[in-house]
Amino acid sequence: MNQTLINILIGAVILAFIVFRISRERKFPIGSIWVFPAILVALGIFDVVFTGVSSPLDIVYMILALAGGTALGWYQGVHSTVRIDKAARAAFVKTSPIGMALFVAALAFRMGARYMSGSFSSDSFSGGHLSPAVALTSAITLIFAVGLITGLRLYVKLAYDGVPG
Repeated sequence: MNQTLINILIGAVILAFIVFRISRERKFPIGSIWVFPAILVALGIFDVVFTGVSSPLDIVYMILALAGGTALGWYQGVHSTVRIDKAARAAFVKTSPIGMALFVAALAFRMGARYMSGSFSSDSFSGGHLSPAVALTSAITLIFAVGLITGLRLYVKLAYDGVPG
């Protein structure tokens, strides 16, 4: 088997595992609901700073990616079943098939953008540094993922706050 086929098979197995995990009900402890998005924001800032993606137009692209990801995450929340347990200070989220399709579409967008930028080829690395196009694509898709996760958690938090208890 060649390396491309192995990469596709590994990607398919990982995607199947992710879809299996998000199809089950997940617990979101309200006290720590923002920890994972905060870690992703820190990683996003780290990625942007150390890859040198900082022109004003690049920042605009990242703000648009964050807004788009947040909107898509909110939409995923709308199509999910959210069960609130005030006594346990937790929300339980079961993603619907539409929500899973949105998640898979977001992953496909990320992989497609990386493929189109040439970041899967060995030519995209020169001395351990990404080319500017690949660095920008990587940063935008990471910020998009931050928005996706933040939008879903924002929806869950507002649903939790809206339940009397």
